[in-house]
Amino acid sequence: MKQIILTGGSGGIGRAIAIQLSRAGYAILNLDVQEPEQLVANEKYIAIDFASQAETEKIAATISLAHNLYGIIHCAGFGGPYQKTTEVSLQTYNRIMNTNLFSAFFLLQKYIPLMAENKFGRVIFISSILGKRGSANSSVYSASKHALNGLMKSVADEWGPHGITANSISPGFVATKMGIQEDQVDGHMQKVIQNTPVRRIAAPEEIASIVMFLLSEHSGYINGADWVADGGITNKY
Repeated sequence: MKQIILTGGSGGIGRAIAIQLSRAGYAILNLDVQEPEQLVANEKYIAIDFASQAETEKIAATISLAHNLYGIIHCAGFGGPYQKTTEVSLQTYNRIMNTNLFSAFFLLQKYIPLMAENKFGRVIFISSILGKRGSANSSVYSASKHALNGLMKSVADEWGPHGITANSISPGFVATKMGIQEDQVDGHMQKVIQNTPVRRIAAPEEIASIVMFLLSEHSGYINGADWVADGGITNKY
């Protein structure tokens, strides 16, 4: 059975990915601080708080995988509060960077050699349209996603000769707890819908479907690409 490491697989986009992976017959190792409400078929859950570098290193180092590692999907993410750059604490900065970037970097360092042994692998990062542009009050989150896309492109170049492709998906606004934060911005949902050409936000399953394509044998020549799924909102700017 093909093994997938999935970070952040317990909620939102990550949960939609886990469900589609299960239906397709993959074995899923779900690494998340939050336990899913119900495990799907062939899913194993391990608790990791990616906000802590020390915990990420300690727990991930104990994970033993067979040599059937097929792919790494990094979906774990933390946006942090909406704050001006001068208001962001070092603790918040570290939590965002550790969750969004360091965890991906560490897991790749440890496990990409397993895929190289098989001369095949898929690396997929769930990034964001803020990895392509800036946004007031989201400077650190935006910086982390820019860096994640840079890591993806470097991995694509380094490991392409070993049969490993690396790509990212940059969603716009998605119907998740993190995607539309009405509690932080009044009327945010309506503003987003008005600014999105398709006049709606995405369902998590739509992002998961792109993941499934990038995992498939049909995507072998796609490498180092960032797939934007935002309903056309960034096309306007």
